[in-house]
Amino acid sequence: MKFADNTNQAAELLREAIPLMVKYNIPPNPLNYALWYTYVSRSMPDLNQRLEKALETYGTCPNRVGEQMFREHIIHEEVEAANEFENGLLKMVEQLDQQASSTAQSTEDYSAVLEHSLEAFNEPSNKTESLEEVIKELAASTREVSETTKAFQRQLDAAQAEIEALRNELVKTRQDAHQDPLTGLFNRRVFDAEFEQMSQSANKQALSLIMLDVDHFKRFNDTYGHLMGDKVLQYVGKMLRENCPEPMLPVRFGGEEFAILLPNTDIDQAYEVAESLRAKIQAIRIRQRRSGDIISSITASFGISQLQPGQSDLELVDVADRALYKAKENGRNRSERALG
Repeated sequence: MKFADNTNQAAELLREAIPLMVKYNIPPNPLNYALWYTYVSRSMPDLNQRLEKALETYGTCPNRVGEQMFREHIIHEEVEAANEFENGLLKMVEQLDQQASSTAQSTEDYSAVLEHSLEAFNEPSNKTESLEEVIKELAASTREVSETTKAFQRQLDAAQAEIEALRNELVKTRQDAHQDPLTGLFNRRVFDAEFEQMSQSANKQALSLIMLDVDHFKRFNDTYGHLMGDKVLQYVGKMLRENCPEPMLPVRFGGEEFAILLPNTDIDQAYEVAESLRAKIQAIRIRQRRSGDIISSITASFGISQLQPGQSDLELVDVADRALYKAKENGRNRSERALG
């Protein structure tokens, strides 16, 4: 997006944007400055509508939501241009690859024709020493060209593979910063950032937290092996992704423990969510590859808390954790709400 405001207009927009950022606890970084500058300029109605929806839902604009809006609205044209450049580059490499393949084939065919002609000239009736030397030299040159072209083809193949590997690595690096590689959920880093922002928002709404832990996970690993343990965590992660839509934020908190942030949700509503998830985890069935046996003993315990006035982020996590431990002490495979 290109801004055409003069100095006075830009200063006025910033004076309007900054108090809003303070009010809604928006981190003062360049991305958010651009986002809220655009918002107060009212130049993108779709962006304004999405921002206002985020404020209504979360009481703030979480970092991941703001980053998505920034990409989709503010630098949309630049991203499209970059994608077009990347696609053009890959297309060019592909065309070069096809051209090199065609050239190599043509050269090989040409070499075969010349070698066949040489054999014909080598017949006793056509034998001429000077002509034979010329043909031999030409055939040798042709073979050399063929080998050179094949080498070029191999270099192109390697270059194309390297480009693809670099692109995959770029995608992976972008994901690694925010995503747990095993479960595909957001990671603790995202949880900490969004939790802090939502809990400190001046426009406070009900904010609840669910902590859940797979029951007897160490014993499960010892019995079935770590690969089966990883599969259980993947199943739980998949279930959370499918059953915790926006604005809920499910994350892998660490090990076999998961957390779910629930903006604009009180503790009783969060308890209903936890009970629904608990039943779905209990219904998970995993077949062992070697024996074919069905593992049906997977359960999880849940602790639920709601942010109270004056309570810090760490205190809320601690309260939810204590409710989780209470659920385990009371027999596991159950949900417990924190009192007070």
